[in-house]
Amino acid sequence: MGKAIKAAKELATKHEAAVQALRDMAGEKADELLAEAEKLAESTTMTQTEAVYAIIQKMTDEANAQLVGGMSSDEAAEALAQLGQPEDPAPSVTLEELEGMDDALWAQEETEGPRPAWRITDDGCADWACRKIAEEKAELDRIRELAEAQIQKIEEKLAAAERRYENGTRFLTGKLAEYFETVPHKATKTKESYRLLSGTLTRKYGGAQMKQDDAQLVQYLKDSGQLEFIKTEEKPKWGEFKKRLEIMGGSVVDKETGEIVEAVQIIEKPDTFSVDV
Repeated sequence: MGKAIKAAKELATKHEAAVQALRDMAGEKADELLAEAEKLAESTTMTQTEAVYAIIQKMTDEANAQLVGGMSSDEAAEALAQLGQPEDPAPSVTLEELEGMDDALWAQEETEGPRPAWRITDDGCADWACRKIAEEKAELDRIRELAEAQIQKIEEKLAAAERRYENGTRFLTGKLAEYFETVPHKATKTKESYRLLSGTLTRKYGGAQMKQDDAQLVQYLKDSGQLEFIKTEEKPKWGEFKKRLEIMGGSVVDKETGEIVEAVQIIEKPDTFSVDV
């Protein structure tokens, strides 16, 4: 059993490395490509890890083909040689330069145009960025407070209009009910009605219906021996069973038995980064 778990852990490590490589390469499309890899593994004899690397190879081949299309052999060789070379980093920026920048340059939508290329290289600039985030948050809070005050006024006006409508409707409905009793009207098994040009007066017959108290009714059924009318719901003890599980090689494995638990799926969650101000 120990060897099986060790082997599973090695497979898990390889799979995690493959998934991370795909995420680094594909960016926002990573989740879509991981789903494609899963389908590939299901439809072939590949493992999930092999399927992920197959998707990576496909992306690499497509990128290379697109790059060298229409080039001479020498140009293509030079272009392929440059593929593995890292891009030049964005230029560093000073605090003075940052303070002179227009806030609109980074507050704009990404679709509105390219943003200036620069990077933070010291604590002073990093602290400036934190202050800017705090300022934006304060502005958002101010706008939200203003909006909530306006919303409250609108809701108060709406509530007053609804009360007026309900009061007026209740009064006029009462008068129409009195009139309804003085005129002949059509009757069916469930209602009586009287048509006018601007509306129809209707009286629906009431009736009795039953409403149960589940807790008291269950106790009654138990006490009276009518257990066939009690529904029993089966649910797994997930909190307890989860402690026995481990993700290995792209699968969920029961650590005590070494078996793959097909009923439990793996949901990949991307890393997150936040700034607390």
